[in-house]
Amino acid sequence: MASTALLVTDDSSARDKIATIFEFIDYALAHSHNLDATHDALRSGGDFVIALVALDDSARQTETIAQINKAQPSLPVYVVREEAENAPTLMKGVSGFLTWPLQYRQLLGVIRNAEQEGRRGVLSGKMPSVSLTGHSPQLKEVQALIRHVAMTDANVLLLGESGTGKEVVARAIHHLSLRTDQPFVAVNCGAIPPELLESELFGHEKGAFTGAISTRKGRFELAEGGTLFLDEIGDMPLPMQVKLLRVLQERCFERVGGAKTMQSNVRLIAATHQDLEKKIGEGKFRMDLFYRLNVFPIELPPLRDRAGDIPLLIREFATRMELEHRSPIVFDETAIQALRNHPLPGNVRELENLVERLASLFPGETITNQKLPLRYQSESVVAVPGSAAAAAPAWQVQPTEPPVPVVALGEGMDLKEYLTSLERSIIEKALEQSDWIVAKAAKSLSLQRTTLVEKIKKLDIQNTVV
Repeated sequence: MASTALLVTDDSSARDKIATIFEFIDYALAHSHNLDATHDALRSGGDFVIALVALDDSARQTETIAQINKAQPSLPVYVVREEAENAPTLMKGVSGFLTWPLQYRQLLGVIRNAEQEGRRGVLSGKMPSVSLTGHSPQLKEVQALIRHVAMTDANVLLLGESGTGKEVVARAIHHLSLRTDQPFVAVNCGAIPPELLESELFGHEKGAFTGAISTRKGRFELAEGGTLFLDEIGDMPLPMQVKLLRVLQERCFERVGGAKTMQSNVRLIAATHQDLEKKIGEGKFRMDLFYRLNVFPIELPPLRDRAGDIPLLIREFATRMELEHRSPIVFDETAIQALRNHPLPGNVRELENLVERLASLFPGETITNQKLPLRYQSESVVAVPGSAAAAAPAWQVQPTEPPVPVVALGEGMDLKEYLTSLERSIIEKALEQSDWIVAKAAKSLSLQRTTLVEKIKKLDIQNTVV
C-alpha cells in the first residue's frame, strides 16, 4: 500500500499537477478543499506522512494549519507558495515551505525527510517498539475503536495477549484525545513489588516509611490533566484495588503518610493479558473495579489472526535497522510463509525480536525458510531456485510463480522474437495484477516507472479490459 500525503487546496489546476507528481513517485494523495473536508480526512485514520497546504487566503491557511497541528501534532506541514525575493518567516506549526511550481527532487527530499523523522520518533523512544502496523480487517476495527473513544474521557480496558501492542493503543488514544498536550504516564503493575505500588501510584511524604527521605510525587500526580496507563492491571493486589477504586469513584487520593486530599483529573487506561472475569470468580479481582475499568473494552487480535500483516511489520523493522545504520535484511516468500504458519505466541514483540536476531546473524542477507531458527521453519513451504521471491524484499514479495518452462531448441528458433514475446507476457501480467496502475506494476517488476512506460510504448501494449 502506497504511502499517503494530505493536500489542502481549492485550486483544481494545482491539485491535478501536484497529484501527477505524487503518482510519479508512487504516493497516494488525499485531497481536501475546506476545513470540514480536512477534518474528515484527519479523523479518517489515514496514516499521512506529510501535509501540503496551498491556499491563497492567509486566514484560511492559518486556520487549516492549526487544525492539522491539533489533530496530528507530529505530522509535518509544508506551505506551498509562489517563489518570492524575500524568504518567508517560518510560521507556527509549519515545518517549511515549497515553491510553486513544485519540483520533483525538492518534493521527494522533503517527503524522505518526513519519513525518516517519523521513524526516528519510534527509535528515540517517543513511541513503544511494538507496532500496530498493518491493513488487516481486525486491525482496522481496532483503529476505528481508538478513534471512537479517543475524544471521550471514558475509561478504557485493553485486552489481548502479550506483545500485541496494548501500550501503542493507549498512546494512540492519548494522542488523538483532547489531553494530547498533557502527560502520558505508563506503569507496569506487575513489575512493581506490592509493598511499593501504593507509593508509586500516589506518592509519599517525607518520613512516611523507612527510606522515604524526601517527598515524592506519584504517577497520578505526574499524569495530572493527561492519561495514566496501568499495564498488567490483573497483577494488582486486592488491597491496592480498593484504593484505585476510590480514586476512580471520588477523583481524589492522599499520598502515603499524608493527610492532604488531592484532587485527580486523569484519564485511566488499563490493560491485561489475563481473563479478569475468571479472576473475579477466583476472588482475585474485584468485580466493582472491573466494571469501573471496563467502560470501553478493546480487544487486540493476536498476530496469528492477522498473519497477512507480517510482511508490513518486517518492512517496518528493516527500516528501523537502516536508520540505525545497520544492514537491513530481507525475507523471501518461503520465510514469510513459514512465519505465517507459526503461532507466534509472543506476537509482534516476538517477531520484532526474531528480526533483530536474524539481522545480527545474517547482516544484509536474504532470509529463507532454512535460515530461520528450527522452531520457526516449516516443512510445508518449498523454495523455488532462482525465483524472484528469493531476492525481493518482504514487502515486494509476490506469490511464488512456477519457473519459466524450458524451450525446445530447433531450426528456425528466433531468440530475439521469443524474448520479446516473453517480456510482453510478463509486463501484461504485471499490469493486469496491478489494475493497470503503471507505478504499481513498475514496483512489482523492480523497474523505474519511466522505464516501464517506454517498454509499454515499444511493445505496443494496450489495456484491453473493457
